[in-house]
Amino acid sequence: MSEELIGQKVGGYEVLDVIGRGGMAVVYRAQQVSMNRLVALKVLPRQFVSDDTYIQRFTREVKIISQLEHRNIVPVYDYGQHEGQPYIAMRYMSGGSVDDLLAGGALSVEQMVAIIAQIAPALDFAHSKHVLHRDIKPSNVLLDDDGGAYLTDFGIARILGESGTNITTQGVVGTPSYMSPEQAQGHEIDARSDIYSLGVMLFEMATGRRPFESDTPYSIAVMQVTQPPPAPRSLNPHISPVIEQVIYKALNKRPADRYRDVIEFADAVERSMQPAVPNLMPDTQPGGVPIPQRAPVQPTPAPVYEPVSNSNGVPPVRRRARRPNLVISAAIGVLLGCGLLAALVIGALVVIANTQREEQGITQMLTATALDSVDGTAGTDAPPSIANGDEPGDVPTALPGIATTPSLAPLGERGTPLPGALGNLPDAEIVYFALRNRNYDLYRLNFVTGEDVRLTSHEGTDMYPQVSPDGSQIVFVSNRDGDFDIYVMDIDGGNLVQVTANGSIDRIPAWSPDGRWVIFSSGTRGDGSHDLYQVRPNGDDLTLVYGDGRRNSHPRWSADDRYIIFTGGMPEVESTWEIMRLDRRTNEVIALTNNTARDSSPTFTPDGSAILYTTDGEGGAAIAQMDLDGGNSRIIYDGPGVEWGQSYTADMRYILFTSNPTGDDELYLLDLDLNEVQPLTANSGMYGDWLSYVSG
Repeated sequence: MSEELIGQKVGGYEVLDVIGRGGMAVVYRAQQVSMNRLVALKVLPRQFVSDDTYIQRFTREVKIISQLEHRNIVPVYDYGQHEGQPYIAMRYMSGGSVDDLLAGGALSVEQMVAIIAQIAPALDFAHSKHVLHRDIKPSNVLLDDDGGAYLTDFGIARILGESGTNITTQGVVGTPSYMSPEQAQGHEIDARSDIYSLGVMLFEMATGRRPFESDTPYSIAVMQVTQPPPAPRSLNPHISPVIEQVIYKALNKRPADRYRDVIEFADAVERSMQPAVPNLMPDTQPGGVPIPQRAPVQPTPAPVYEPVSNSNGVPPVRRRARRPNLVISAAIGVLLGCGLLAALVIGALVVIANTQREEQGITQMLTATALDSVDGTAGTDAPPSIANGDEPGDVPTALPGIATTPSLAPLGERGTPLPGALGNLPDAEIVYFALRNRNYDLYRLNFVTGEDVRLTSHEGTDMYPQVSPDGSQIVFVSNRDGDFDIYVMDIDGGNLVQVTANGSIDRIPAWSPDGRWVIFSSGTRGDGSHDLYQVRPNGDDLTLVYGDGRRNSHPRWSADDRYIIFTGGMPEVESTWEIMRLDRRTNEVIALTNNTARDSSPTFTPDGSAILYTTDGEGGAAIAQMDLDGGNSRIIYDGPGVEWGQSYTADMRYILFTSNPTGDDELYLLDLDLNEVQPLTANSGMYGDWLSYVSG
């Protein structure tokens, strides 16, 4: 019983009452008779005295603390045994712990700053002595009556370079809710692991809850490795966007992308702790019509995307398709010392240079941005060609019956529209964007009449339109308020609504099959990565869909509402970009492609049985297709230019796409029945989407 020592004398200490219990010890408030002072007496319970592991932890803590004399590390006064039970006498902290403070919810800005400012130097001092704490958490930060914060419990700390294979120095130890991904996997760790744990503690102080919560330590450890943390501001909208970015950086899955040391982390916390500044919205749209004003929204977790367990209780992890099981197993799981399964997720987070180009709104920028719709990073460098596929038999050079480089019909003169109605075309209308009169705007083209209507006329850059399933609205991106955000308007250009206003680059939106959601990617972390979000067309209910610390872009929703496909890879390493598929029923994410080509810009075929996407080609990029599971991959069309922004008609006879065989981006139509390609625009046209189509 933990109360068995109350009223007794242990060594030179009179035990008064119990003030805490842990997994391996009971802490009593006691009176040191000789010094007439209160102390905290940490005692190993009798049931553990025959276990060498617990004895080692006790003796180890004394050994380490004796080397760490710091004003913000709880000092140890004495060490001894009482009837075979080891005990440690420490300074008594009358203010309890940070964990006690959190019982009342999120802490104030002042409290967070004060705690981090005191604990960070203590932890940095320990690191300077080559000591890793390995169990940073609120209950291990104690407080005095004057607001002082002190780090304690070095029982499972590790001295770097120390040999040994017992549980106190090797393997997986610690508290899963605060473990770094590498610690949860049993990998080698360094000071950046403690920074991650301190970042988890900061998340909890800022929001009142831990980033990862589940029923078992097992599943929490898996989430530490595989899942992005929820947006802190979705849990506490009163914290500033800047501190949210500090938390994201500290919680990066990849140690190299966290703060270099704990002092840099503490400095970032101190600089960022300020009231959130509201996002400013533009006052009017073209023509002076007021834009509906609405408060900026922040992501809130969507139950449908919460991690769900498989039949064995294991949350799903990202995996590659068509790989031997042994390879998958080696990549995503190791057995943890306490029976926890973790999976390896590499998050390469670097700053994307082309995001700055996206904001310039000039010809050079849009050349880059146009390529970015195939998830390219622009410039004039063409990606490497596919020569019979990087994997034998995986990507043939062309689909039988379709010429690799069919002859193109002559284009009209640059800068002038095609005269009259376009010939030999289906009865259809499209929406697209174009650079005309030194400005990027949205247009609507009727194939039958040749009528080409300008839908937007703002001096900002409007691009990447997508028509809603019912044909009544258009979602697009624009930088008309200074950075690229998501906008929605009626099909005739009226009733403009700004959907997002977050100070980040929002990209490549699309509609859910029922038209109730818009999905897009955004660089809200501010570190070069992009996460997928969904939001209502009126801007409500912004929700994180998927993020893994990499560049995830160009999401598309399947018609049956089961899958979301997107491009995923390292921000500036195009050879790592693959077509990814998120199963909304299981939350499993797999890579459908696996090669060194730039695979990007995926869209579903109308019947939902296949995926159209862009891959490397002769002119820089080609249009390819594969089955829903990633099999049967083949190139559909590889013309002399860079093909991108492709989509089928409902009967899958035509493919609308963008290419630049003449050096300028124009819209083209590929007739799969006749094996012909016909130009649709002659004075700029990009990223077309079908508004209507009548099958011939």
